Amino acid sequence: MNRDPLYFPRQKLAMIMLESLKEGITHAFTLFAPRRMGKTQFLLNDIAPAAQEMGFNVFYFSFMDDNGDTIAERFQTALYRFAKETSHAKSAKTFIGSLSKIEILGVGIEREPVAETIPPISDVIGVIAAAARPTVLLLDEVQELARVKHTEGLIRALRTGLDVNQGRIKTIFTGSSTNGLRAMFNNSKAPFFHFAHALDFPLLGRDFTDFLADIYQQRTGKTLDKEAFYQIFEQFNHTPLYMRAMTQDMIIDPELSLEEAAKIRWEQMHESSGHLLQWNGLGVLERLVLHLVAQGQTALYGAETRVLIADKLGVDEVSAATVQGAVRKLERKDLMTRDSGNTLQINSPLFQAWIVAHTKDE
Repeated sequence: MNRDPLYFPRQKLAMIMLESLKEGITHAFTLFAPRRMGKTQFLLNDIAPAAQEMGFNVFYFSFMDDNGDTIAERFQTALYRFAKETSHAKSAKTFIGSLSKIEILGVGIEREPVAETIPPISDVIGVIAAAARPTVLLLDEVQELARVKHTEGLIRALRTGLDVNQGRIKTIFTGSSTNGLRAMFNNSKAPFFHFAHALDFPLLGRDFTDFLADIYQQRTGKTLDKEAFYQIFEQFNHTPLYMRAMTQDMIIDPELSLEEAAKIRWEQMHESSGHLLQWNGLGVLERLVLHLVAQGQTALYGAETRVLIADKLGVDEVSAATVQGAVRKLERKDLMTRDSGNTLQINSPLFQAWIVAHTKDE
C-alpha cells in the first residue's frame, strides 16, 4: 500500500491492541468512534501492516455500503475467498475484502461476481483457523450488518465460530453508532454480548495538527501558526478529514492563508452536509437536547437541566420521561449515540460543530 504523506500514524495504539490480542489478554476489541474520525485509515494503515509483520494473516471488510441488502452475502463471499487464499499460504497475507472494483491505469473496473457455492460460515471460519498462521479479522462499521434483515443466523454463526476458534482468530470490530452495536454487543440477548473489549477511539490532539503543519513547512518553506491551526481543529470537533484537506489546499496554493483555507472548508462542509434541512426537520425539544449535548451537557435528566428546558419551551415543567423520549427519537434517527461508557453524544462530529456555530445565541 502506498504511503499517504499526510497520514498521522497511531502505531503505539496499534501495537498495544495487537500485543493484547497476540498474548491472549483479549481475543477481540470493539473500537468505537463517530464517522470520519479515522477508524478505517487506522485499520488499514496501522493495524493491518503491523499485524502482518507480527505473523498474522489479515482480513479487512467494511460493512458501510450503499447496497446494504447484499452486504451479508458479499461478506460471506469475501471471507470464503480469504480462507482459500490463506489456507496454503507460506507467508502472512492481507486481504481487503470490501472492494467492489479495482483500478487499472486509473480506470475503475468492476469486479465480475463469481458464481460459487459458499459453504456455511462456521465451516469457512474453521478453514481460516486451520491455516498455518493465526488471523486478525478487521470488521469495519459492523453495526450495519445488524441493520440488514434476516442476518440473525449469520451473526450467531459468526459468534459461535469466533468463540470456538478465539485462540487462532482475533477480531477488531469498529462501529460509529452504538444504536446498531447494541443489537450485537450490549444487551444480554445480543449474539456478541460480552464477546469483545469495548474501546473508545482516542481523539487526535495537538500532535496531529503540528504534524500537518511540519509537512506544510517541508513542502512550501513557509510556516503555519500551530496554535491557530490547532484551534481550528477544535472548531471542527477534532475531525481529521478537513484538517488534511486544508493542508492539501495550502500546499497546492501556498498563497492561501490558514484563515482562508479554513473558511473554504467550513463553507464546503455546510453546503454539502444538509445540516440546516436536518435541523429544520426536528422538533423544538429535539433541537434543545442536541444543543445541550453539543455544548457538553450530559446530565439531561437532572432537575436543573429540565428547568432550563422548560424555560426554553415556555412551559411550567418538563419530566425526565419527556426528555428521555426525545433522546430515544434522536437515537432512532442516528443523530445521537453513546460511547462505550454510555455517555450521550452527537453521532456526527461535523453536525455537532455546525450546531455549536449556529446556536450560539440560544
